[in-house]
Amino acid sequence: MSLIKLKKLFFFIFIFFINYLLITAFVFSFSYISLINGKTYDLFWIKSIQNKIYYRGFRNIWQFQKECINYDKHLLYKPKPGACSFSNPEFKTILTFDEFTRNHNLVNKDLDTKNNFLVLGDSIAMGWGVNDNETFSYNLEKILKKNFYNIAVSSYGTIRSIKRMKSSKYYRKSKNILIQYHSNDIHENKELNFNKIYSKKDFNNIFNYKIQTTNKFRFILRNYKSSLRLFFSDISDILFKEKNLEIIDFKIHQKFLEKILNENINFDEKRVIVIFPKMPWQKVVNFPISNKKIEYLLIDLDKSYFFTIDDHPNKTGHYEIAKIVSSYLYNN
Repeated sequence: MSLIKLKKLFFFIFIFFINYLLITAFVFSFSYISLINGKTYDLFWIKSIQNKIYYRGFRNIWQFQKECINYDKHLLYKPKPGACSFSNPEFKTILTFDEFTRNHNLVNKDLDTKNNFLVLGDSIAMGWGVNDNETFSYNLEKILKKNFYNIAVSSYGTIRSIKRMKSSKYYRKSKNILIQYHSNDIHENKELNFNKIYSKKDFNNIFNYKIQTTNKFRFILRNYKSSLRLFFSDISDILFKEKNLEIIDFKIHQKFLEKILNENINFDEKRVIVIFPKMPWQKVVNFPISNKKIEYLLIDLDKSYFFTIDDHPNKTGHYEIAKIVSSYLYNN
């Protein structure tokens, strides 16, 4: 290659690089300003940038809001009775709790009704991002005309869910247990001692409510640099969508889940149903079939049932979960 052609090549590369930096700066600025003003977009590159900013510190986390939780020696924390507000760019909600459940008007307040359902799970079942009358528990009550006591709490794995359930006044009066499972639950299910006692110091070390100061310039620069890579990541996701899915081998999860359930639930007295709402970016393999002790239900949801950047079901998603679960219960 001649020197002149080589110079032209380097010139074009330089021009391309400068233009790419400028275009990225424009797209990043639009994404960032939109997000802080409560606007999210399901658009190529923009969604990925907003998602990265959101999960790198822009997101509010329910259990880190001191007005929403109390210390508990058996569970580390539990919802504080009363109402607390919880918002993020895609939602503004009020969550209301009593001593044991996320509160809403029950169909039948008679505790002797054996057809009651106890709903266990994490933030999905609790209803992160939706109001009291929009959770799938609430919708199940409306559809089936039965009580669904929502005792789910954000970030609880199966162990703490069961501990909270057994402390509830509804436990002995309910025959059915509906467990919403999340792939993150495996960490707690593998490592947490069922009898663990938490100290107030443990609580304070985790939920440190001192205001954390963030260098805004460094935050913006860090996310701008990420935006340069996200353009190519999005292209890869389009071209190799199947290859880039998160693979969930449920056989591994089942091992730890069933160990906990077998050790803590009398299946002669309780009907146990495990539901797994699958997210659009996941692929589930080895999902178990129902057996004599535990029933399994895989719920396949597309992206329209989730918030744009937050990875929780929106109110339409909760209604869809309720429709699928109610249909299953009606036919089984």
